[in-house]
Formats: sequence, structure tokens, C-alpha cells
Amino acid sequence: MDMRLNVIPLVGVGSVRFGMSRGQIRAVWGNAEEFQKTPEATAATDDFGFCHVYYDGNNCCEAIEVFDDAEVLIEGRKVFPLETEEMLKLFPEFEEDDDGPISFRWAAAVYAPDGAAESILFGKEGYFE
Repeated sequence: MDMRLNVIPLVGVGSVRFGMSRGQIRAVWGNAEEFQKTPEATAATDDFGFCHVYYDGNNCCEAIEVFDDAEVLIEGRKVFPLETEEMLKLFPEFEEDDDGPISFRWAAAVYAPDGAAESILFGKEGYFE
């Protein structure tokens, strides 16, 4: 593991908070490579290597997707990377979904198309609505 990140669901990842500007986040995590994640995206995504940061049309952070070179903790408990079955047992906030566990309460989703978690995304309140 290169990095350990404490997450407060609906608030932020590490010292980055949802609602922060692109410039504020780059001041915390350094330079990023910008790219267009999807044709429908209203703003470019920042790639910091260990994560992607998604922005709304005002360039404010609305979600952060963390990849498996980082360890993610919620309330001191490792939530990622874990096998999806273990995650579902440890965190009742998550339920099974087609691509991996999802928590509407926490606006969090794991991308695990083959059962092995590849990334975990945390969003601001209402991100999945």
C-alpha cells in the first residue's frame, strides 16, 4: 500500500472535502492530469494516480474514486481493498449491486465486476440520486 486514507462518508476522503475547488484539492494532493472521463461529463476529471476526482459544473468536488494502491478506512476499519463478500459482512451499509457493493446511505460504491474490488467511489450527499 502506498497510501492510507481515512474517509468520512458524505464529507470527504483524507483531507479533501466534497465541495472543495479543483485548486484547493491540487494544493492538498499536488498536480493532476486532467481528462474527460465520459462525453457527458460537465467538467474534466483529475487523475492523481491513486484516485480520480470528479467535479460538478462549478469545478467543485462531487466524488472521489480511489484505486487499489491506496488503503481506505472508515472509523478505523479497512473498507478497501477487501473482497466484496467480506465487505458486505463488515459494513451493513453496503448491499450487493451488479458491479459491486453500493451504499446509498453513504453515497459509496465499489467497482468489482469480477468479485475483486478494483476501486471504491465516495460522493457527496445525494450523488446517486
